[in-house]
Amino acid sequence: MLYPFLPRCLLAIPVVLTVLGSPVGVLARPADVFIPYLDNIQSSLPPGLVMRLPTAIPLSGHSDIEESKLIVRVFPSEIPESFTVGLFICERSSHPCLLGSFSVDRNTSASAKRELERHQVKGDRVFLATGVEGYLIEGPRQNPFSAFSTMMWQQNDMIYTISFPAIERENIVLMGVSMASEQPLYHDVPLPVPSDESNDEEGIG
Repeated sequence: MLYPFLPRCLLAIPVVLTVLGSPVGVLARPADVFIPYLDNIQSSLPPGLVMRLPTAIPLSGHSDIEESKLIVRVFPSEIPESFTVGLFICERSSHPCLLGSFSVDRNTSASAKRELERHQVKGDRVFLATGVEGYLIEGPRQNPFSAFSTMMWQQNDMIYTISFPAIERENIVLMGVSMASEQPLYHDVPLPVPSDESNDEEGIG
């Protein structure tokens, strides 16, 4: 995992309204910032892993950041098998450039299961979709203390993680709702290209 307010009793209310008021279907697509990178994301995604991305990147606590200028990087891992899409605000700087990240692990990953269990015990439970609940631990409650909050959930044999600055608590939940509800991304396997030899054979005779 990369680098690693609303009252809690009211947190689920805007989330439920978002689910009920948003159209869910095959026409949905990831946020515009991801579109130029979709081919790279899908081709880099390990076969068998199913990635989910939000349809928007709301940033109420970072109004000075333009979504169109964010930099997207992908980080596939083989051992354990996982995949992370990171959002960065700069290429290189003396200050941290990471804005946030979205990750997926298999639900058989021992490390991911441990982290999910920790979130289930210590985190706030959040309704994301029918039969899907997330668990959010705010940065100040992380051990050790972190400027980043994380939310984890299990869905269709995958474990997902969102990590963003703690000030974006409400937006972390909104992005989780979007990810849990929209169409996922799979490994993009290119179709085989017919060889010239087969064409030559058809022309013989």
